[in-house]
Amino acid sequence: MAYEKRLCILKQMKKGFSADGAPLTGAVYAERLGETLSVTPRIAGLSPLSDGKYMLVVQAKDRYFCFDLKGNETLKAESSPSIADGFSVLLCFVRGEAEPVAFGKCGVCGDDPLPLLNALSERKRPLPAPMPPNQIPGAPSPQVPLAPGVPLPEEDGFRDAAAAGYDDEAIASTNFYRSSDENEGAPVEDPPQADGQCAQTDEPSVHPFRLSGGGLTYYNKIAEKLKQAFEQYPRDNTLSAAIPCSEWVKTENALLGVVYAEGLPRFLCVAIKENPPEEAKKASLFVPCGPYSEEDGYYVVFQDADTGEYVTVSQS
Repeated sequence: MAYEKRLCILKQMKKGFSADGAPLTGAVYAERLGETLSVTPRIAGLSPLSDGKYMLVVQAKDRYFCFDLKGNETLKAESSPSIADGFSVLLCFVRGEAEPVAFGKCGVCGDDPLPLLNALSERKRPLPAPMPPNQIPGAPSPQVPLAPGVPLPEEDGFRDAAAAGYDDEAIASTNFYRSSDENEGAPVEDPPQADGQCAQTDEPSVHPFRLSGGGLTYYNKIAEKLKQAFEQYPRDNTLSAAIPCSEWVKTENALLGVVYAEGLPRFLCVAIKENPPEEAKKASLFVPCGPYSEEDGYYVVFQDADTGEYVTVSQS
């Protein structure tokens, strides 16, 4: 019975999936005994997930095998072709659409990860529906910011508050004051406005806080200085566990960080531990250094990577 063994090294394709902020690396061991393929991943520092899952796609000649990643557990597939000429591996984050995270290959396999991504997308396997997103920082606790994707608590008080804040006039696109069968073709008149109420315009509503990033306008302006800071100062993982998908460096007086969403910069952060200015204290969120202390922590200021505006708890 033929036995084959090969090794493939993974390289990061997208940021935001490393627990410590460092570039994601790893290896995948493949063994084939007869027609049974055994795949053993060894990926260090992969960030834990609150929503979605990681999947591995393995290509051996013209066959594709899709696995749910379960830590370093060995994954097996039957009827596998030979891996003597090599194989390729694609690590993906799946929440609705699959996103490539890391890719590697050995032997004569192709350098393009797209066929592996297409094989995963075409796989007719039901995936869990994505949960409603939450903001950073946000409810329910002002002490612990939640990562995007964490569901909000289903409490009656929260639902009542959301219903009370609903403004029908802000989204209405049909004139309900006109009869459906009378005055057809007549000019539509705007409904009367109450005192102090602004007339509806064609301009979109402006919201001070948005979960998904825009054009990263502000981030692009300071990207060069931010890159120099991350190269000059040492890495610090004090807040990496409390604020997922983030990376930090320790400057002389504070921590400087970037929080990622879907692999893109979402917030720029400054964390001050002792005696922050009163203005910074009002605009910041206190984040404990660990789960067993509510006093030892940092005052973290979140700045929108698109607009540069400061995001406070009241805005979220």
